[in-house]
Amino acid sequence: MPYLQFKDQRVALTQADQAVGAFDGAALRVPGEDPAARAIIRLGMDGTGIISRGHPDAVVQVNGVQLGPEPAPLLHGDKVELGGHQLHYGEDAKGGSTQFISAASLAEQVKIAAGAPKKATSATGGRLVSLVDGREYTVSDAGVTFGREIGNDIVVATGEVSRRHAQIVPGESGYILNDLSTNGVLINGARVSERQLLGRGDVINIGGEEFRFYADKAKEPAASAPPPAPAPVAAPAPAAATPPVPARKPIPVSTDETLQPASRPPAMPIPEAPTEPKPVRETAGRAPLATLEIINEGPIKGTRFEIFTPLTNIGRGAHNDVAIADDSVSDSHAKILRKDGHWYVVDQGSTNGTYVGGRRVQGEQQLVGAPDVRFGNIKLTFRPSAGSQDEGGSTRAIAALSVDKARRMAAPPTPPTPPTPPAVAAPSHKSDKPIVIPETPVPDKKGCAAMIAFVIALGAAGAGMLAILLTVGG
Repeated sequence: MPYLQFKDQRVALTQADQAVGAFDGAALRVPGEDPAARAIIRLGMDGTGIISRGHPDAVVQVNGVQLGPEPAPLLHGDKVELGGHQLHYGEDAKGGSTQFISAASLAEQVKIAAGAPKKATSATGGRLVSLVDGREYTVSDAGVTFGREIGNDIVVATGEVSRRHAQIVPGESGYILNDLSTNGVLINGARVSERQLLGRGDVINIGGEEFRFYADKAKEPAASAPPPAPAPVAAPAPAAATPPVPARKPIPVSTDETLQPASRPPAMPIPEAPTEPKPVRETAGRAPLATLEIINEGPIKGTRFEIFTPLTNIGRGAHNDVAIADDSVSDSHAKILRKDGHWYVVDQGSTNGTYVGGRRVQGEQQLVGAPDVRFGNIKLTFRPSAGSQDEGGSTRAIAALSVDKARRMAAPPTPPTPPTPPAVAAPSHKSDKPIVIPETPVPDKKGCAAMIAFVIALGAAGAGMLAILLTVGG
């Protein structure tokens, strides 16, 4: 029978909703008087426990991950935090005695893990990530325990697992796993011989469930100072004194430039090779659209990344907008984008997965509120800026406008045309009816100048011909 337990109080779950919290009348009451510290728990159709928030302002955490507006399933050994108190979820069917594994399975584990780990760690920043459901567990200074009972830090509810199966504790050279079980522990496929020093990225197998171990990298040993150089040995004195060499007279140096020794030209500076400028994102004076803050325990806790664009790439490679230098993060791990006024996270086929609220993202997942997002083993809190959720929510319609009318409105104004002079009527010698002289278009400045020059030339030619005719006639 599934149940929820707080110290010596236990409530059996049914398919009806049961309230748990710091208020009178709760099915399981925790200390305090906060009416918002309320959760609803019940059995699902498949017989597993389901928990949800019982108040809009309730803060409920399952294994350290804050519960969102949607209900979440519970597994045997899960820890529920409500009102500052820790409760445990368990199932009676998961208890009982430990089942021994077969001799054939033991034969497959003959190989014993030995030697120093490939990637040594320090005794800080220890954490475990389940490769089954993606949950993350922090290794505290007191260590972390594995077992079938709900009192362990990590509960593996299978019959092959002992009530207290194994323990990881910090040591002088890093983290050490102590095997306390009947059926053993595997590290990277090899069975542990009582105790084993863990390395960064080791895979721990307990009862068929696998956990990847991470911790801070071991500090490199300080470089030793080079040995001091041996003292120079004095040369032995000569056996007999050599006769002194007469000093040569100095040769006078002429001031003639032709006799001066050739001077060495000054060294020219070697120009540095041009480096390709790196693109710089102009963010001065701009408010970020959202932020990501690392919440893992260790030296990187509190690291913040600001998001300035609606599309942000995240990964281990330097080409990403948010570059996270951790072995569990893929080179191009995921991306965060904003569309239709909402934020989404998209996994890009990463090796260790992307998780939102403890659940692995399959393709695309909307980010509601300020959820916990995990890329591989790095957990962050996503916080959108005020107003960034509502921008771009609708499309602004513009009024229809004729294309021709728009072009006429955009065209530059046409200069006014000067008025055309009226037609001039000239009297005729043969008739009294006036002769209408047709209007002629006004030539431009260049055409007018050419016409005047032509008329002057034609007049000069006519005057010359008239003079010749008069001379001949006279």
